[in-house]
Amino acid sequence: MCLKTLRNLRHTLALRLTLWYAGIFAVSSTLAFALAYVLIAEVVREQTDEDLREDIQEYAAFMRLGGLDRVETEMSVDSEGGEGHQVFFRLWGPDGRQLAATDLSAWTGLSEPKGISARFADTDEPILETLALPRREHKVRSIYGVIAPGMVLQIGESLENNEVFMAATFRGFLIVLATIVAFGGPIGWFMARRALRGVQAITRTATEIMHGNLDRRVAVRAQGDELDTLARTFNLMLDRIHALIVGMREMTDNLAHDLRSPLGRIRASAEMILTRNGSKAEAEAMVAATAEECDRLLEMINTTLDIAEAESGAAKLKLTEVDLVELVGDAVELFQPLAEDKQVTIAVDLPNACRVRGDRQRLQRVVANLLDNAVKYTPSDGRVTIKLDDRDERLRLSIQDTGLGISPDETTRIFERFYRCDRSRSELGNGLGLSLALAFVRVHGGDIAVDSTPERGSTFTIMLPRLHAA
Repeated sequence: MCLKTLRNLRHTLALRLTLWYAGIFAVSSTLAFALAYVLIAEVVREQTDEDLREDIQEYAAFMRLGGLDRVETEMSVDSEGGEGHQVFFRLWGPDGRQLAATDLSAWTGLSEPKGISARFADTDEPILETLALPRREHKVRSIYGVIAPGMVLQIGESLENNEVFMAATFRGFLIVLATIVAFGGPIGWFMARRALRGVQAITRTATEIMHGNLDRRVAVRAQGDELDTLARTFNLMLDRIHALIVGMREMTDNLAHDLRSPLGRIRASAEMILTRNGSKAEAEAMVAATAEECDRLLEMINTTLDIAEAESGAAKLKLTEVDLVELVGDAVELFQPLAEDKQVTIAVDLPNACRVRGDRQRLQRVVANLLDNAVKYTPSDGRVTIKLDDRDERLRLSIQDTGLGISPDETTRIFERFYRCDRSRSELGNGLGLSLALAFVRVHGGDIAVDSTPERGSTFTIMLPRLHAA
């Protein structure tokens, strides 16, 4: 079990993030320590050189105040005892001859500089150099400086203390770096696990949903970070998927319900034709009824396909310039006989012309479906009014009736496929007309609004952009 867990752990994002974090942390810490070490070494060297320059200036003052004897006395004092192993002095005269020096037995390998006086002929600036003597473990920092005209003093100082200090500093850096690297892994693992906690919650939720628990949602923390945004987006996606699934189930149920009745009638007509020996006229009537039911089925299926095509964005519009006034006039002329039979008045309030860019056939079906509903659900002596407002960028074509009206609870559902209000079930229809109208209007970049009051009528407003690009 442990081996399997370790094998699975190798492929986790948390482990990769931990390794990246630990690696970057270690490299950055190493670079920072290396830079700090170089800066400290430079500061120590500069301090040593500054001390040597001050010593040259001090011996120049001794030369001015007490002459050569004072200089030799100070050289002996500064190098007596254990200091003889840490510092040495050598003094040359104007002719290049060595005038004085401290005990050099501990400084084997010192060379005699040639032309030392000539090197300071044009400048009094001290000369600094680092010496590596063969029998000394630590290097030596040396300075040549003029303390009197033609007289050059060399002071050499062991860098033992500096090198011991830098070695201790280096060991301290190594210890701190090792500690950082040792703790970098667990800290990186903790941070990676904490950062991925939201992703793991989403993964668990997705797994539960995969096993059929469609009501599960990811808990959104009130931190406002990227994971909260991901969780909210994921939940919105789940809500959308759930709504689509519910809609598909309802559509399937409604479709099955609406198909069952005409199919039953078709089957009954076929059985009657086969079992009864009726007249030819009766047989023709049954065949005609069967054909009518088949037409209804085909119309329902074709309408459902048209809605699906429009909602998916796959509908190919035949865009032309369409005069809405003319289109509405044709629809009114088509439904005028039906309105007269029901004693319903159709009134229009339209401008002379109003052109839009759209698919003429689909827009005709939109207006026809809304006008058909208005006439169908308006009682005798009622009125249907059609108005067109073209003053804004969005054209508003409203169809108002004095019919049955729609309750507020049903208003939010009337555009769903196969949905029919309780008061409209007595009329012929399949509940697809409004769904088709809304889908066609939206594919033109518009929308449909409804305002309805029970027993007072309804107003459906088609909103379309003045020009709709292909």
